[in-house]
Amino acid sequence: MNTKPIIIIAGEPYSIFSEIFFKSLLKYKLKKKLILIGSRKLFESQMKHFGYNFKFKQIPKKFESKQLLQNYINIINVNFHYKKIFDKISDKSNLYIKNSFDIALHIVKNHKISGLINGPISKKHFLNKNFLGITEYLAKKTKTNKYAMIIYNKFLSVCPITTHLPIKHVAEKISKKMIVEKIIVINKFYLKNFKKKPRIAITGLNPHCESNHKFNEEIKIIKPSIKDLKKNGINVLGPYPADTIFLKKIE
Repeated sequence: MNTKPIIIIAGEPYSIFSEIFFKSLLKYKLKKKLILIGSRKLFESQMKHFGYNFKFKQIPKKFESKQLLQNYINIINVNFHYKKIFDKISDKSNLYIKNSFDIALHIVKNHKISGLINGPISKKHFLNKNFLGITEYLAKKTKTNKYAMIIYNKFLSVCPITTHLPIKHVAEKISKKMIVEKIIVINKFYLKNFKKKPRIAITGLNPHCESNHKFNEEIKIIKPSIKDLKKNGINVLGPYPADTIFLKKIE
């Protein structure tokens, strides 16, 4: 049995995360050891508000694996001062969220874990234009230069080449270097975690993979990227029209 815990960062204290969290626990039960990072007092108050009755066990920031219990919500308390258990989202929670991430990343560095999940984070208030998204925030915090955001399931995963950008800026940010790096990261992810070589399809940027504009991204950027990736033994095909790729099986 895999006893490595899942780390869960509560995130924005006034989001809908606590409701989703308790509903998920009720439906799927506590099959793994969980470590929740957030305000115990706030979570217990929100739990009572929604009518649930789960058991909490508070653990220290520097814990030992034997301290974790299977049928409890193991929680590392992060202080957060509040007047209402639900309120308007603002920058008042920024330090609370930062402290939660710092604790979680310390655990990741010093313990073997099954995964890390974070609750909703306000891009407007917490990231405040310093990062495009939490993907970039975590990359900076962990000093990671090459990363990819994968929307994953066991049948199909999707990775956007750019993340959290206004549409008008997407084309100017796409480059051969970026595409190649993302695909290599994804390929290594599958080889390491699933011991399998993935089949990767790259979509075009323009509808139907064509454009009458003088600069065609499919020809100038995407196709050369695919050519280089194939030379490195990566199973990649494309570019495919993004509007129809999910309607048929790729041969």
